[in-house]
Amino acid sequence: MDYYDESTLIWLEADTILRRETKGKSSLDDFCKKFHGTENGVIRVAPYTLDDVVDAMNSVSPYDWRKFFEERIRSRGPGAPLGGIENSGWRLVYSEVMNDHQRSLEETDHVVDVGFSLGFSVHGTGGEDTSTVVDVIPGTPAAKAGIAPGMRLLAVNGRRWSPDGLREAVRAAKNSKEPIVLLLENEDYFQSFALDYHGGERYPHLESMHTADVLSEIAKRHAAEVAK
Repeated sequence: MDYYDESTLIWLEADTILRRETKGKSSLDDFCKKFHGTENGVIRVAPYTLDDVVDAMNSVSPYDWRKFFEERIRSRGPGAPLGGIENSGWRLVYSEVMNDHQRSLEETDHVVDVGFSLGFSVHGTGGEDTSTVVDVIPGTPAAKAGIAPGMRLLAVNGRRWSPDGLREAVRAAKNSKEPIVLLLENEDYFQSFALDYHGGERYPHLESMHTADVLSEIAKRHAAEVAK
């Protein structure tokens, strides 16, 4: 679910603020040790409130943590909270080149993700394989056309669907006024959906802002912990 990914981004931003406010002397790891640490070596289940989180964060570094969490948890912005990425020296950009992470997922999990262009992802490899729509992003061409998770993708522009064929249709639509037509099966019914999209392939990437690379520092440290 999206809120898992967004919460990771929120905590990344909190980490960058802690590092900035303490000039690198403290990080989110210090909060985790204080908040999730054991008492005299005893592990126990303990309920907590936002007040407890704010108090623990302030014990690491004073800041308006209540406002920080209230704004990011209880309000709705136009997109994902990217403050942590930007604070750590990077910005989110899009290009027509698939990133390595998406390519790896497609090869291992057989999930074709055109979420940043058409607005959906599909599990399958094409051909005779049963290919199921696993996610549709609200407000995108796929969602506006009426496509929903659980439907099965059968054809793209009149041809049996394949990952390469779907991407080729997205590229071709960039220089055409014609919609991309998808044939999907919904239980016993077959329906064609016309997607009015002409923006070409679109995949997310991180681009350096040529400032201190805090993100790599965070990633390397945690990678080392996992390796242990």
